[in-house]
This record gives sequence, structure tokens and C-alpha cells, in this order.
Amino acid sequence: MSTQRPTKRSRAAIAALAGVATVTAGAMFITSRTGSSIGRADSADSIELITATTEAETTTLPSTTLAPTTTLPPPTTTTKAWPKGPVLTIPAAGAVPVISRIATADPVVFLTIDDGYIRDPRVPELLAQFKIPATLFVNQGPYLADPDYFARVTASGGSINSHTKSHRLLTKLSASAQRAEICGMRDIIGQHVFVPGHLFRAPFGVSNTATQTAAGSCGINAVLSWHATLNDGRVQYQQGDQLQPGDIVLTHFRDDLYDNIRALIWQSAIQGLTIAPIEDYLPLPGDG
Repeated sequence: MSTQRPTKRSRAAIAALAGVATVTAGAMFITSRTGSSIGRADSADSIELITATTEAETTTLPSTTLAPTTTLPPPTTTTKAWPKGPVLTIPAAGAVPVISRIATADPVVFLTIDDGYIRDPRVPELLAQFKIPATLFVNQGPYLADPDYFARVTASGGSINSHTKSHRLLTKLSASAQRAEICGMRDIIGQHVFVPGHLFRAPFGVSNTATQTAAGSCGINAVLSWHATLNDGRVQYQQGDQLQPGDIVLTHFRDDLYDNIRALIWQSAIQGLTIAPIEDYLPLPGDG
């Protein structure tokens, strides 16, 4: 980012953004084009595993990213309007599907958060303030370090799901070892919540048919990928220059998570989108 002193005009624009929490304030966003891996995977060593890069359109918050939350659009108290449909029917067992977005015309997107290593106490407060559901995919070590934290993160909706016990590249493992990783983590979650989540995300987003079958063998009904990401306070797109209805948005429990969620709140408000619980669109068989 440039270190040049802002012009009078840009200072005035930022002041207006801070004073008026409206969707039209989104016109003040700075849109930049960066070459980066749209999937910015779960850890640094994943760069060796995912080599394809995408030129990502990014929407960057102004320098007031860390300003008080009053600069964000006001939280809404509207009644639940979605889903209007369609709701995807997912199998009860067998090789479950891999899903990167929901085919829906409803103006909704879905927040998903991986891993769990950095647990910022501001995050559950922000999600509660704006009534935002979050679907979590966690690993054994971070989850067991503070299971109550993750319960607070999902207090406004969502679920806590397996991301494997040890975050290994599943395609390098046997079918039985994959099952131990996937189902073992779901069992651990089940020791701390009434019902563990019925979704799964593979580490680094890399899976195969054995992964889908292993997941389906222990009450998991879909393997989730993603269609947009949040990194460094920016929204990054796999297609076009804005979010699409039905997008599954990936981010991580890192030190940028608070800023990432704020960026998603802004971009969703600008586009008239609701951050909805994906569980409503991928219900357990028999619940839809």
C-alpha cells in the first residue's frame, strides 16, 4: 500500500464513509487487481500442493479497516427470508458430492472458516453483533485447545465440522486412514456439541473419491470447496469482480479474520446479499 499522504479529497471520502453507514458507501471501496492463489490454502506449505494461480479480483477496504464497527452497515433485525430454494438434496451415505457453490437465485452467500489456530476474541462479538452464521471446519489440536470459543463463534448460526484431525493431505492416505482422519475429528466434535456438523472440508481443498466415500460413511453428507476467499481484509473472487449468489466463501482463523469478516459484511451489503447459514441449503436428509 502506498505511504503517500491522502489528498484532501480522499480524506473527505473516508470521513463520509465513517459517518454514513449505508450501502452507497461501498462506492468508496478501492478495487485492485492482484495475482495470487485464489485458494490461499490452509497453511504456508500448501503452496507446494496447490500450484495453479488465478488473477483474483479483490475489493479492498479503505485504510479504516480497523476502525470501530460503527463504520460498518448497521446490523439488521429482519426475519429469516431464506431459503426460497432450491434446497439441494444430498445423499445419506455413499460417495457424497463436492460442492463449491449453491445453485440458487436467493441473494445469499455463505461464510466458512477453517483450522482454528488463532482465536481472536473480537470475532464472536462481531458475528453476534451482525447476526452472522459461520460454518466452521476445525482440526483436533486447535479445537480441543478451546472448544467453547468455537461454540461462541457459531452462536448466531452455523455448525462445527470436521477438517480432519491432523490436517494431512488426504490424497496421500489410504481409504482407511482417510476415514480415521475425517470421522475421528467428527467424533471429537461430537464430544463437545450436541450434534456435530454434517459437512466436511478437505485440507487444502484436495480430495478424491475415497475422501467422498469415507466422509459419507460417518454421517457427513457433503464435501465443501469454495468459490471466493477472504485474505488480508480483501474479498477475492474466482469469477468476475463481485460475489455471486450462492458463493461459498473461505477464510481461516488467522490474525486477519476480523478484518476479513468486516470486508465480507461490506461487500455483501453493497450487493444486497445476506450472509446465510449454508446448513439451510444443505440440510440433513429428511430435514429439508
